[in-house]
Amino acid sequence: MNQTWKGKVKGWGIALFLAVINTAAGRSISPASPTVDVKDMLKTINMLSKLVIGDSGLVSSMPISPYDSLPLWFRLSDSLGQPVEGLACTLSVGRKKLVRFSDDFGEVLFWVPPPKFFSRVLLTAYPDRTVELKTKLTTASITNPGEGFETGEGLLELKDDGIKVLYTNEYETKGREMMAALKQEKQIICDLTGMQLNLLKVIITTNNYRWCLGGWAVSPASRAEFDRDKFETLPHEWVENSLSDYYGVYTDPRTRWIGDGLANYIAFEISKRLFPEMTRFSRVEYKDSGEVYDLRTWSQGTSRKFAGGGSVGYKGYDLAPFFWAKVVEKSGDSLIIAKFLEEFRQAEDKSQKNAIAILEYLSGLDIDKELVITGKEYLENVNKYWLVVIPKAGMNYISGRTFVMGDSSDRNCSPVRRVNVDPFHLDRYEVTNEQFCGFLNAMGNQKEGGSYWFDEWFYSDIIHEGDSFRVKTGRESYPVSQVSWYGARAYAKWADKRLPTEAEWEFAASNNGTTLYPWGNEWHDDYCNWDEGGELDGYEFVAPVGSFEQGKNHYECYDMLGNVFEWVQDWYAPYDPADTINPQGPTDGEDKVHRGGCYKYSKDWQNRYARIGGRPSACYPCVGFRCAADVPSACSR
Repeated sequence: MNQTWKGKVKGWGIALFLAVINTAAGRSISPASPTVDVKDMLKTINMLSKLVIGDSGLVSSMPISPYDSLPLWFRLSDSLGQPVEGLACTLSVGRKKLVRFSDDFGEVLFWVPPPKFFSRVLLTAYPDRTVELKTKLTTASITNPGEGFETGEGLLELKDDGIKVLYTNEYETKGREMMAALKQEKQIICDLTGMQLNLLKVIITTNNYRWCLGGWAVSPASRAEFDRDKFETLPHEWVENSLSDYYGVYTDPRTRWIGDGLANYIAFEISKRLFPEMTRFSRVEYKDSGEVYDLRTWSQGTSRKFAGGGSVGYKGYDLAPFFWAKVVEKSGDSLIIAKFLEEFRQAEDKSQKNAIAILEYLSGLDIDKELVITGKEYLENVNKYWLVVIPKAGMNYISGRTFVMGDSSDRNCSPVRRVNVDPFHLDRYEVTNEQFCGFLNAMGNQKEGGSYWFDEWFYSDIIHEGDSFRVKTGRESYPVSQVSWYGARAYAKWADKRLPTEAEWEFAASNNGTTLYPWGNEWHDDYCNWDEGGELDGYEFVAPVGSFEQGKNHYECYDMLGNVFEWVQDWYAPYDPADTINPQGPTDGEDKVHRGGCYKYSKDWQNRYARIGGRPSACYPCVGFRCAADVPSACSR
């Protein structure tokens, strides 16, 4: 995601989705005009320094900045985007003057007090030609940017061909590995697109929950996450930001199929060539085969609507690179992307309409037609280009990553720790009466752990008649309950799935640890089924699965809060601080965890953290479940 910063940044109530802030518009220093007021930049840095995302997941603002001084970082470049090295820059903060020289990347860093007692912050330099002034902040995770700023000061450095990797002594091996990979990736990008790339700075740091100045923070803690950043995240952001800076992509927000489309196309191609065991995934599934997606409607994401405009949404991240793969194949021209970008760069008209006209002229294809993609076309052809794992019917892909799990304000949800979750698949809906009835008819209602899997004597929605089970008419799509943990596990095994771990469940319910509720950070009375007698959500008791469209998570999984609690794999106990890589929980215990609240519980229980335990042999009237499944690796296919 790329955003231009003009003065104050708005919409920070949903700042969890922010990936990068670039400031460039109208900022330049020339021999005739050597001074520019940058106080607005400092004000925004000050605002960011106050952002705190507490255990509730909400963004708040501290009344006083926790920092004695704040970093002001600039990159100076000429009209061709090349760094301006050795330029003396003077920052005047009130009566105090600070002098710094731009380094080999054109970078200048000042530490200054928060903007409280002075009216202007002036940056002065005397270049021999006009120099563009930019500042950039990024974050690998925005879980708590209030933890500080990562500048890379004092770190060891590798530099080669416009790439800089910073690291500490203990991560020298990873630093060299990263540099080698990025050099290979740069060559692939140039071969495929011929595009001009920004300077790239990567900081390998365990402080990746901070704001990172002038580059990208990469965590060395998890090999899976390190590889994902190295082969996917970094090339994507490198390409996308370069397209924005040098080619005018996003001048028209409807050219996202160029920006994010090419960025993901390149990331997919890099993974295919350099790290083929990395599994490709898809947000377009067999259930979508009859859908029609128009990439021309996919507009740039905002802080309030990260998926962007139009009906494409997150699926655009798969559909847009597929579009580019089609264009390369159908045009028969391996250099079509490079030719298009050069033409588009030179064009004064940066509209979507002109972009389509240019690409149509160069490729000989009907680009308007190619930008409209059916789910059927995608599913039948995408594996020609990349290895794609399509989730099983009724399941969605969950990306997996490091996130902060738990809530320090509740001893039942402690201790808080950072855990890594690998990608997995998760049921879109809670298991229904109809689905569980099919299982009972196949397997019977067996005893395990001292009781039956399903309490058929106290459950009226599934009726046992003779040797078979049937669902009461009209109750087919309601979530099943009165199922023991053993019964839930048996169903999952029968369906060739498994129960999700507690960490997986919380990761999905919190959208990678970024939100308090599946839908966001603000409570809405009518987004889930909870205990208020049906006056607010419309259902006095349980509701059919998928009834709350606005309550789904960002992966399009429904009812993760309310309706019925959901059994997960783990035994109930305080979290183990050492169990941080795909946590499985204790090896034994008395109770199993169920998550997500239910229609009988107050809204205090309807959040990402709340957990409760129950005997695994017990069947409860408000506890059901959904299933998970492993994502197959490329090597196993």
